[in-house]
Amino acid sequence: MAFHESHERHFPHCGERMSATAPKCLNCGRYIDEPDEDDAEDEARSRKGWFGMLVVVAGAIGLVAVLALA
Repeated sequence: MAFHESHERHFPHCGERMSATAPKCLNCGRYIDEPDEDDAEDEARSRKGWFGMLVVVAGAIGLVAVLALA
């Protein structure tokens, strides 16, 4: 392995070789710690799922409370 190869890495977003210390890819222009679009969509979908489940559970508890008091 050559000296310069030990100071390079593959950029996770586009797969191009880049400097190990570079914060931004010269090929695609994205930062190394920038999340993928797929990750952001999965996170948003996960939040919607938890919120929907919370609404259903709160509605069920409310329904049981109303029926118990009637």
